[in-house]
Amino acid sequence: MLLRERAELALADLAAGPSWRSMLFLAVFALLLFLPGFFSLPPIDRDETRFAQASRQMVESGDFIDIRLGEGTRYKKPVGIYWLQAAAVKLVGVAQDQKIWVYRLPSLTMAVAAVLLTYLIALSLVGAQAALVAAMLLASCFVLGGEARLAKTDATLLATILAAQLVLARLHMGGAAALRGGWAWLFWAAMGVSMLIKGPIGPMVVGLTILALIVLRRGIGWLAPLRWGWGLLLFAAIVLPWYVAITVTSGDAFWAEALGRDLLGKIGEGQESHGAPFGAYMLAVWLTFWPASILLPFGLWYGWSARRMPAVMFCLAWILPSWLVFEITATKLIHYVLPTYPALAMLTAAGWLERREAPLGRIYGLFLGLFLLLALGLAAAPVIFSLRFGVAPGAIWALGVAISVAGMIWVWAALRRGDRLAPLLGMGALSLGLSVSLFGHLARLAPIWPSNAMSEIAVEADRLCEAPAILSVGYEEPSLLLLSPRLPLFRPAAAAAEIAAAAPCALVFVTAEQKPAFDAAMPKTGEVLGQVTGFALGGADQVDVTAYLFR
Repeated sequence: MLLRERAELALADLAAGPSWRSMLFLAVFALLLFLPGFFSLPPIDRDETRFAQASRQMVESGDFIDIRLGEGTRYKKPVGIYWLQAAAVKLVGVAQDQKIWVYRLPSLTMAVAAVLLTYLIALSLVGAQAALVAAMLLASCFVLGGEARLAKTDATLLATILAAQLVLARLHMGGAAALRGGWAWLFWAAMGVSMLIKGPIGPMVVGLTILALIVLRRGIGWLAPLRWGWGLLLFAAIVLPWYVAITVTSGDAFWAEALGRDLLGKIGEGQESHGAPFGAYMLAVWLTFWPASILLPFGLWYGWSARRMPAVMFCLAWILPSWLVFEITATKLIHYVLPTYPALAMLTAAGWLERREAPLGRIYGLFLGLFLLLALGLAAAPVIFSLRFGVAPGAIWALGVAISVAGMIWVWAALRRGDRLAPLLGMGALSLGLSVSLFGHLARLAPIWPSNAMSEIAVEADRLCEAPAILSVGYEEPSLLLLSPRLPLFRPAAAAAEIAAAAPCALVFVTAEQKPAFDAAMPKTGEVLGQVTGFALGGADQVDVTAYLFR
């Protein structure tokens, strides 16, 4: 018996067995795909390091209400993710608080939880076999793999949305009997936690799903088992204490930043050069959902042809209203539509399994070949980028490419043979190969991590004099905050020169552009400890920094 045939039978047996076996398999499957690069990738500017450094300062200060970043505040997002990251630091040990992987632990955990919750929701909607396929598709998709490796809000936000949607799916499919016990409390608790993670985004996605279902079902009586009165009290009990506390602490500063500049600002205009026209997500999904997008045409077909089925109705009510809101919003980032991807995975899984028994057509064969070859294009991209810095691909990159090629061959053979479940293992190999070749290669590309080199210079400075003040002129990437032994001060040239001249010992990083102004303002002569050149990912610009020690 061929290996693919054995895989097909094994997965079918897994889907038909107890749900805990499938969930255990899915947890291991997801971790296998998410872990490459998790520990080795340095802090990625800018959002990841802003979240991590703010959490680090929260642990150091013991103030779990206010959110500080460097010498200022960080009010773009609520406190939930900082609490989770601070808890991770406490769990691992404060001595590890400069290690970025510690702050990534909540994202990794919640990304795995999202895969498992997708499986549970799909069990209610499309059956055991499609549930296994849907969860594997979500685990393999590019954008979730990226978020699992970043110390940000989005993987955690997804898990909270899915916890609420699990309750809603059970209610939609099974009525009041499906919510006996504590299911209604899970719904409101998930919404409350979601509000602490990323404000109204989670409640918006779930709320739009409910509104769409009200229209489709032509009534609201079916929502009564959610226990709205007591549920809203639970929601308020989770949300209000911190929101009241931060208002007392900051006045209107939190609301002006989080609601005014961050949320409403992104709706009206593309912030930080992240604007894109309407329809951008419809084009991007073929890449961001890859390699699951290989089966996406079957999901689109199924979503239309079976649109009146209750399960499909639920998925469409979940996807379409939120997707429209994200398309209308001026600021666009690839992870914004991630909350809709589990429903997309469920439609794709159901559509693939419901397709008629027939050889795949020529048009789909061309589509399949193109999307399999995309694996090589994605693997080549980081190498092309790194060659400009004189860094050739190494053994890790070659291993990733080999895994991708094996996945390409497996998927092609399995789909052409008519297998239904075995192709999912090949897609997992495609996802794993991309993770190894992309993240593994980028992790060893030293020129794109200038803060790493600067932090090593800071350690050397500590050997030469006791706890020198650390200043940076012209280079203000937040990764330097996280990696430095003490909080660096970002100052203009004249102010930095004044502080360094008065300090018993000072380490000053100065960019080439700011060097003339700094030299003119600095009355002392320093010794050059090092030179750092490279490319800052956060600002997408060249870096040329000289480190001076004044003592």
